[in-house]
Amino acid sequence: MLFIDIVLLVTVMLLTGILYPVMGYRQSKKREVITGGYNKTGWYLTSIISSWIPAIVIVTAVIINGHSFKDIGFTSELPGERGYLFYIALVLSAIYLGYNIFTILLLRFNIKERERHSKEIPAQYRFILPSNKEEKVMWRLLATTAGVTEEVIYRGYMFFALFFLFPGISPVWVILISSTLFSVGHLYQGREVWKPAAAGLFLAAVYYFTGTIYIVIILHIVQDLVAGELDPAIRIESNPNSLSQEDIIDRTKDTEVSATKENEITETD
Repeated sequence: MLFIDIVLLVTVMLLTGILYPVMGYRQSKKREVITGGYNKTGWYLTSIISSWIPAIVIVTAVIINGHSFKDIGFTSELPGERGYLFYIALVLSAIYLGYNIFTILLLRFNIKERERHSKEIPAQYRFILPSNKEEKVMWRLLATTAGVTEEVIYRGYMFFALFFLFPGISPVWVILISSTLFSVGHLYQGREVWKPAAAGLFLAAVYYFTGTIYIVIILHIVQDLVAGELDPAIRIESNPNSLSQEDIIDRTKDTEVSATKENEITETD
């Protein structure tokens, strides 16, 4: 039914354009003020579950409403009408995949390079990145989850819904709308939001020109796995934006102690 398709698109746009950004912002602020006992694996698990639920609901709604998995990108058929642009997208995808795989191997086996890149991690990301084997395992599951669910929602479903409900819409607008929503969902990353914005634009273009969601899912997963190879325990003191979790906890405790002393003095007066 057309009505269900319209309601679903509006719901997804509200979800990705408003709810996701707000949730991301609140979670980032909550991590910034935490003073200890931060359970990364628990947060990873929560994120995994909260990512799969909407993706499954959206896909189920699409199928129940008479559409197919092929409509949302689950196909291996090559889009012949794309011509040479299909091959360009395929080559660029191979280059991007190779670059990320090389980076993963470099960070894993080259200690100096891992240390150099780890020192540049912004403070707000040190709470997020895995520090031990257990966390790294959960991070890989999280990266896989993000690669599948985000591509299904932002590329597979969004492209299908916009082209289906607005037959005359330009592919450029579809790519821009999809990429914009993807960027908005990552606003919690602050000044670093340009990175997921650029990645989202690239993945959207690749999806359009290749016509299959499998390629962008693989690219997305490998891209997110790169961050899991960094070491958030390494930081550089001269960079105020690269404080470790321990540094932030210490500063928070110092602030709390100072505030307590001021209150005691005030009460005494």
